[in-house]
Amino acid sequence: MKKTYFLTPLYFALVLQSALAQTPKPAPPPAPAAEYNPVNWKQLTSSEGGFTISMPGVPTTTSASIDTDLGPIVMHMNILNTTLAEYGVSYADIPFRSNDPTVVKRILDGGRDQVLHSSKLLIENDTSLDDAAGRELIVEKDGLIGRHRMFFINGRLYVVILATSAAVAFNNKNPSSNRADRTDIYETTCERFFGSLKLIQPRSAAISADETRAANNGILAPVTSKTDLYPADADARKEIDEAMKQAAGDHKRVMLVFGANWCYDCHVLDRALHEGPAGQLMKESFVLVHVDIGEGNKNLDLLKQYKVPLEKGVPAVAILGADGSLLYSSGEGEFEAARRMMKKDLVAFLEKWREN
Repeated sequence: MKKTYFLTPLYFALVLQSALAQTPKPAPPPAPAAEYNPVNWKQLTSSEGGFTISMPGVPTTTSASIDTDLGPIVMHMNILNTTLAEYGVSYADIPFRSNDPTVVKRILDGGRDQVLHSSKLLIENDTSLDDAAGRELIVEKDGLIGRHRMFFINGRLYVVILATSAAVAFNNKNPSSNRADRTDIYETTCERFFGSLKLIQPRSAAISADETRAANNGILAPVTSKTDLYPADADARKEIDEAMKQAAGDHKRVMLVFGANWCYDCHVLDRALHEGPAGQLMKESFVLVHVDIGEGNKNLDLLKQYKVPLEKGVPAVAILGADGSLLYSSGEGEFEAARRMMKKDLVAFLEKWREN
């Protein structure tokens, strides 16, 4: 896995934001606008997306496939235009599942930084949805005010956006970070729209189904990341020395796995090395050592010593003989996309490099 923040909730927000930028900016609403009449508000129920939300009308539903570093991702969008604003709610499932607060914060922070390359931040707040942490941003771009709420829950990205003109959002028509400057209709509409978002089904069933499919397809099983896989205070060189002594006594070989806690594929590979036929081979024939690369700035001497090019991504693997000689290193990023590896291929790799 090459470290990237490209795939984030705000990535999807940017897709919608780009579309909004091509539409005429709405004028201040003539009364009565659709938003004023409660009868116009319709509940959208997405059984596939697992949520309900209310909009002042019936949205148009579309889907689009986006090429990413993780492969094609399908984004499902529901968009409604009125004279007051444009409303959007989207979701997408990605092959990365973790509700660890550190991981979620990293994703939301990275997305915020990305969108601010082209938009001005007015407000940033933490928010939540069914106890899941989220982020709210209010940004200004080319006279449009975009209000985003983003959530990353069990591998699903939810993005909810309301975009309108500064003339609609602010009493003096000038973008401001002061809440008192916002119009009553803007605040009331936002509260009704964003506050109506509800989850209607647990994601655990979908996760179990994905794991079953993974098992049937023979690919390495997905995981929920463990933040202690690469302890920050570990002494990698000392652990390698200890592993070499153990390997010599037990007639095994040493496997070094270079990675980091932020790396989802590292957790996928680690799970595979501890279960099933691959796990049995590891137990019988290898001593495993995790080598932390941190943010790409740790144990650089070991990366060089064992001929592991960091630019090829992690996890990266090196196999050492009982005498410490380097027998193999994944110099071409062979394990970087561990989530796509076949179980039989991992077993074949371990069979090849076990001590005969």
